[in-house]
Amino acid sequence: MDTDDLKRVLKSLDQESLKVLKYFIKHRSVGELIAIRELRGIYRINDPAKCIGKLIDLGLLERGMGCYNVSKKLLEALKSRKIEESLG
Repeated sequence: MDTDDLKRVLKSLDQESLKVLKYFIKHRSVGELIAIRELRGIYRINDPAKCIGKLIDLGLLERGMGCYNVSKKLLEALKSRKIEESLG
């Protein structure tokens, strides 16, 4: 996925999915249970598991051993500052 693809995917996200993605960008790698609890309790996401699954399917997040991580492609784009404006 190149930078243009990432920008297009980011612009297509709904508000809840964008909020979930920003949570993971801030926290990079989060345990599954903690992520679900915090997203539901603190960030008021109705169905965090569904949003996380969608972001994994889009290639923005990865599932590790008991945790979720920002994907390598997204992390590289963030570090090079190529997609900041797409995150609102």
